[in-house]
Amino acid sequence: MEIKFVTEGMACSKCEARVVEKLSSMAGVNAVTAKAADGSVVVTGENLDRDALAQAIEDLGFDVIE
Repeated sequence: MEIKFVTEGMACSKCEARVVEKLSSMAGVNAVTAKAADGSVVVTGENLDRDALAQAIEDLGFDVIE
């Protein structure tokens, strides 16, 4: 399963790393890719909870647009 998000607020590689670290620790997550350049976050894994992943991104201070 793959879930894609479009976010606002990621500005640098440290932002990307924070998102990857946080989401990677969540249940069912196998891989996370975050790109500050276009605000994309892609999460792959099994039995993923889109709402919980989106909330985790927002808890880090970034806005989830899609």
